[in-house]
Amino acid sequence: MSSSAARALRILDAVGLAERPLGATEVGRALGVPAGTAFRGLDALERGGYLARFQSAAKFVLGKEIAALRQALLARFPIREVAAPYLRQLAFASGETAALTVRLGWHGVRIAAAPGTNEVTSAPAGALRPLGDTAAGRALLAFLAPDAVTAYAAWARRRAAPRSDARPLARALAQLHQRGFAVEETAFARGRAALAFPVRGAAAAVAAIAIEGPVVDLARPQSHEHLPHWREIVQSLERLAQTRPELFAGPFDHLDPGDIVLA
Repeated sequence: MSSSAARALRILDAVGLAERPLGATEVGRALGVPAGTAFRGLDALERGGYLARFQSAAKFVLGKEIAALRQALLARFPIREVAAPYLRQLAFASGETAALTVRLGWHGVRIAAAPGTNEVTSAPAGALRPLGDTAAGRALLAFLAPDAVTAYAAWARRRAAPRSDARPLARALAQLHQRGFAVEETAFARGRAALAFPVRGAAAAVAAIAIEGPVVDLARPQSHEHLPHWREIVQSLERLAQTRPELFAGPFDHLDPGDIVLA
């Protein structure tokens, strides 16, 4: 790879990971190159459609071509179309956004969602988090094969701190496995939790479906009167996953999760 191509990828990485639009000075500082060099890279990427100016200013955000690439990646997961009617059923039944997460390496990626009537904000398609960091990711993780859970724990320790204790995660996954779904306290409704169900195939979880609003009491999540109905919707999708596994295969399932490196 040429130095200019490598620099362009680093610029895209810097802009894509930033929480606000970046200008040439900020990108140059992040890459350790002069602002003029950074600007030439930003300008070339803008002309290619990979970056766009933010409100006509001299600051940049990701452009339409990146969005198109993201959609092309998500379209490679056939489960998106298969799960769509089940997501709509859950969104209608709960009033909250129902979202589908699949595994990409040791991360969970949110590949589809159906908005509920109570939705205020929602994570974008393509949002990516380590499996242990979200309810949907933990719902997936708890229903993988034991050796996969062990491999994830080792990866997570390397990522966070080599001597970190894996026992809290193991206890949380064991409790989740027994309960059958994961919970996650919502920031805007203390004591209330979103939840996520695994979608289990013949051997292990192939996805997770989250109801993203504050739908259950965090202290007594199994007491919600509509929980059996929500679970039955997900179980209907699970039955399809067990009889038609080819519809739930991911495009990267043949790769070792540890070989997939993501920001």
